Amino acid sequence: MTIRQAVAALATLAALVPATIAQTPEPSSLAEFIRRTYTKFEYRIPMRDGVHLYTAVYSPNHAAEPLPFLMIRTPYACRPYGPDRYRRTLGPSEAFARDGYIFVYQDVRGRYQSEGVFVNMRPHQPVKHGPTDVDESTDTHDTIAWLLENVPGHNGRVGMWGISYPGFYCAAGVIDSHPALRAASPQAPIADWFVGDDMHHHGAFILPLAFNFFSSFGQPHHNPTTTRGERFDHGTKDGYQFFLDLGPLRNANERHFRGEIAFWNEVVAHPNYDEFWQSRNILPHLNNVGCAVMVVGGWYDTEDLYGPLSIYRSIEQRNPDAWNVLVMGPWSHGGWTRTRGRTLGTEDFGFDTSAGYDEHVAVPFFRHFLKDDAAPEVPEALVFETGANRWRSFDAWPPHERVEHALHFRAGGLLSPEAPVTGGEAFDDYVSDPSKPVPYTTEITTRWAKNYMTEDQRFAAWRPDVLVYQTEPLTEDLTLAGPIRADLWVSTTGSAADWIVKVIDAHPGENPNDADDAD
Repeated sequence: MTIRQAVAALATLAALVPATIAQTPEPSSLAEFIRRTYTKFEYRIPMRDGVHLYTAVYSPNHAAEPLPFLMIRTPYACRPYGPDRYRRTLGPSEAFARDGYIFVYQDVRGRYQSEGVFVNMRPHQPVKHGPTDVDESTDTHDTIAWLLENVPGHNGRVGMWGISYPGFYCAAGVIDSHPALRAASPQAPIADWFVGDDMHHHGAFILPLAFNFFSSFGQPHHNPTTTRGERFDHGTKDGYQFFLDLGPLRNANERHFRGEIAFWNEVVAHPNYDEFWQSRNILPHLNNVGCAVMVVGGWYDTEDLYGPLSIYRSIEQRNPDAWNVLVMGPWSHGGWTRTRGRTLGTEDFGFDTSAGYDEHVAVPFFRHFLKDDAAPEVPEALVFETGANRWRSFDAWPPHERVEHALHFRAGGLLSPEAPVTGGEAFDDYVSDPSKPVPYTTEITTRWAKNYMTEDQRFAAWRPDVLVYQTEPLTEDLTLAGPIRADLWVSTTGSAADWIVKVIDAHPGENPNDADDAD
């Protein structure tokens, strides 16, 4: 079957203004330091409904003064289990382990060593009628209350952090926050699994991400357990061909899952933004935030780019008096803790961006609010300007000084600030064949290609089922900041379609990523 599609569009852009951040070398391994310096304790912390959550606490052996807690709640297992088996890292980076905190790792409700029933993106309950009305906010509150009462050597303050799914739990923890929770940093957090994060991007289903994630994470297990689900064997390295051969979505169950992946069944049963997905949207519930919040994300996060921007914005709107800032760097998903942050795919940013963020932003943020150190010199929005390869500071995000700018699709593949004068009758069309879908990457892999945002896009531009519109060569620098909106007037001979719109920086020269040829 083929689909004939006609397209016309308006894209809203925004223009910007500079600041810098110092950089430091990446830290070294610290496994032996942790073994020598910390003692591990394991607890089963009771929640208000009687469910017990497994919690590992690493306390410094000879602290000179009371220390704050630094906690992460995760569905990914607090390995290794056992009082004599220690983690090789503690906290967001080595600097935190050497600085000294009481580190807390907790399996969320229904995962691994914790009791209860696990619910993906557990819906928040804004009104509680009794102890059985629980959510991630109440579990966070109950955990903090227990830690303060039962773990010695603390100063009465708690910090939280988490990346990706743990970032969601961190964001949920600031709702109706416990008074002792003084600082929280949701990093690459999930906000809404339909509108923008992971499973769907702007409502379009992301098959490789959803299939690969739930084929392992979603496998049924009975608590307590210490083992993870086995990684799915695709039988090939070619993910494009695997998912093309899969055919209709129902074949995933018929051929592979056999109906045993409960959340996959829910995903398939709810193709639209109905109550199932809306109830899992955390944004309307980010109220009564009583702690400082630093939201962190990466411009090249191909999984959860929507989450950090929308969570920052929601907290800002719903809690105008909250200390709430945004940090956006040139990173992939969680890249600020997993990479040096100098390069990503074909891009070279000129210096190690991760180390500077850790030393001058992350560490001072928690030290100030948990240990009364000097206030961090972090602006309302600290964002990395790609292309110019520099950090910039703003007093709001999007910046107040931005200027909205419209570009129009024109005949002959032109992208122009001037609107068409044809009365709306002109159009471009192309044939989209579901048996020959446009790949999102040139990488041959069954996994999600994390660096595809930096790829040379000519592999797609050369296809007859892709329309390309380009401006005249720029004569001066143009910086885009804030949301980009594509307004499309379309028709299709098919029953449904997703339109993918990319805004691309076209590098001069034969090699589109050759910095020496770029202006």
